[in-house]
Amino acid sequence: MRLTSVAVTNFRLLKHASVALDTDGATTVFVGPNNSGKTSLAEAVGLFIGAPAKLSINDFSITTYTAFTAFERFAVPLVVDEASLQPDAPAAADAPEEPDSPEPAPPPLPSICVTLGFEYTNAPEDLRVVEDLLMDLDEQSYQVAVQLEFGVRDPDKLVQDYRTRHASTKDTLVQFLAERLADHYTLQIYKISPDGSERELIEDKTILAKLIRIDFMPAQRHMEDQESGTQATRLSRLLNTHYERRYKVDDPASYEELDHAVRAQSIGLTGRYAAAFEDFTKSLLLFGVPSTPNLTIRAEMSASAIFRDNTRVYYGAEIEAQADLPAERYDLPERYNGLGFKNLIYMVLQLKAFQDDMRSAEGPRPRVHLIIIEEPEAHLHPQMQTVFIEKAGGFLSDGEGGGAQLILTTHSSHIVATCGFAPIRYFRRRGATAVVRDLLAFRNSQTDPEKRRAVDFLSRYLTLTRCDLFFCDKAILIEGAVERLVLPKMIAQAKAAGIGDLTSTYLAVIEVGGAYAHAFKDLVSFIGVPTLIVTDLDSVGEDRKKCPVAAGYKTSNATLKSWLPAKAAIADLLVATDVHKTEGQVRVTYQVPDAAHLPCGRSFEEAFVYANADWLIANKPLLIATGACLDADNANDLRTAAYDLDLPKVDFALDLIGNEGWVTPKYIADGLAWLAAQPA
Repeated sequence: MRLTSVAVTNFRLLKHASVALDTDGATTVFVGPNNSGKTSLAEAVGLFIGAPAKLSINDFSITTYTAFTAFERFAVPLVVDEASLQPDAPAAADAPEEPDSPEPAPPPLPSICVTLGFEYTNAPEDLRVVEDLLMDLDEQSYQVAVQLEFGVRDPDKLVQDYRTRHASTKDTLVQFLAERLADHYTLQIYKISPDGSERELIEDKTILAKLIRIDFMPAQRHMEDQESGTQATRLSRLLNTHYERRYKVDDPASYEELDHAVRAQSIGLTGRYAAAFEDFTKSLLLFGVPSTPNLTIRAEMSASAIFRDNTRVYYGAEIEAQADLPAERYDLPERYNGLGFKNLIYMVLQLKAFQDDMRSAEGPRPRVHLIIIEEPEAHLHPQMQTVFIEKAGGFLSDGEGGGAQLILTTHSSHIVATCGFAPIRYFRRRGATAVVRDLLAFRNSQTDPEKRRAVDFLSRYLTLTRCDLFFCDKAILIEGAVERLVLPKMIAQAKAAGIGDLTSTYLAVIEVGGAYAHAFKDLVSFIGVPTLIVTDLDSVGEDRKKCPVAAGYKTSNATLKSWLPAKAAIADLLVATDVHKTEGQVRVTYQVPDAAHLPCGRSFEEAFVYANADWLIANKPLLIATGACLDADNANDLRTAAYDLDLPKVDFALDLIGNEGWVTPKYIADGLAWLAAQPA
């Protein structure tokens, strides 16, 4: 049996979020910016399965608070005494008494729901569990689902209790439930139909233990291992767990033999203790302690106690052999080892402990074992991150029912690059809620051959390069190395000029080239990241050869032709408005004249010369790599020669970032201002 989907409603940022787990592999990867809901979804599953009593009013999505307010106004309405507004009005004589009418039902209160979808097999162990979950008799369906709902137990009783409390404290309903949530909310389990239209209450709550076990490894693993303080998590404690599993369960004979050997040593130590404490017992007699208690000090040891309390992990450091001295090994305490290796050792031991606990559990084993690891990349260098994600799935696959399933939450582009598209689930915050995007579903939705080739290119490209796109607040797609090198200075200039501040924004700057930027069209629209495309006009004549913009017939740039502004003619591109250049949260920017009297550049270098000809002439001696290429005596001559200048791209960019005083070409400045104005 495998867990195939998780849906969460009204939990923290997750107003309604549904995630399909990767069932072809063992691992599903949650990615996205900070505070985008990744941990919320993982914790929702863990809390509902393992510790529903820990749920609090603060776990409800803030979008539900209007419903709490409506319930509060029903329970404690604002009563207006109309007679007090008209004190001189006479009372109605002999008014007939109105019969008491029943109080209307209170408005609905929000609940938190976690819905788990499972796919089962014909194995007897699976069938014994799912027989109580089936909602139809379709022999071709191997899907079942359960819904865990944390909802109000008795609305009418809540009304009465809240009215009583409000009369004395004037607390809001949310304040009241902050203290009394467990009294009025309870967890119910339902089986639901495949289409979600029907559900039935399950009275037997042990069904969860038969279905699924969840183990959680939090991001804060306290690997410092100080000798003092209670926060340290020593690896030796996990080694003790592994020891007890390995010997007490798998090899009890060896465990008994080792324990007898340790206890035999304790007998010898008892004799030594008696001699060591002889003076102490005599001193007790001086203070009137009678000898009748016959105090005895014994050494009581067991193999488990030694491992648990008196074992430390050491690692070897070796001094290389010298001319007259052999190599020598030294053992250093665990706290002197690097945090990366300690974190890796900890995670492997913890995964092994999770597996051993699952295998040694009494009674029928849960059909699904789900392990959630937060930020496995902590303290690991990139290569170690890559190895971990490559090996973790295989390490966990050995077991009944195909082994454990793994969910990782990560901010590591190296882990994402190793995974490919299929297991990635992208989280992004939208105001007070979070949305989830399934990249496997995105890939499968691209049925057009041309779009499918674009997605295949993206999956290979993002694997070979950085995957910052999945962790940023905003993105900039650029042509090449020149734009990438000078962009930080341009962003700083935009802030200084007051046209937009991107310096505090998590930006992904992705070098895609003009020929392939359009391949990102569907992806950036799908994940919804505000994206600026900085590209070149790339004018060509009727003979399809490059030429100055003034003589250009159309563009050779695929992005401009097929994406934004979806125009090919140079004349149309030069008069395109901001509306033409924008689609949703994506904007394209390309060369335009910096002033009415200036030509339009075809490339970044040409546009830069038009905008900065005076500065380039004045600072030619400071441009170490490219100053000699600026063969002109004045700014006008330099502008005239701009199209034919042969400027080494990277050298030109390095000259620019090493000097101050130049200005950003208008088309890039306008694009940065637009991007800065977009909500993250």
